Amino acid sequence: MINLTEKPPDLVAMDIKMTIPQTEIFDFLQKKGYEIKGFPIHWEAVEEMLVSEPAGTWHTFTATKEGENQSPENQFLIVFKKEIKTLLKEIA
Repeated sequence: MINLTEKPPDLVAMDIKMTIPQTEIFDFLQKKGYEIKGFPIHWEAVEEMLVSEPAGTWHTFTATKEGENQSPENQFLIVFKKEIKTLLKEIA
């Protein structure tokens, strides 16, 4: 869904809402030179006065370029958002 709204003077506001399959996001990132790899994120158990959370693991993917190490900061959706913002800045 794309909503366009004209705002004076000669500006257009654009809101975009898209549903994109994960495979298409992977394809886009690979075309930008990223390697997609599986990555487990582990978190420690929390034992506090009123909070008790068990340790856990969440499996996700990272998008890294050559020489970059996998980390929670380069999860594929974070990298995808950064690349889309860069792409949209070229238009604006």
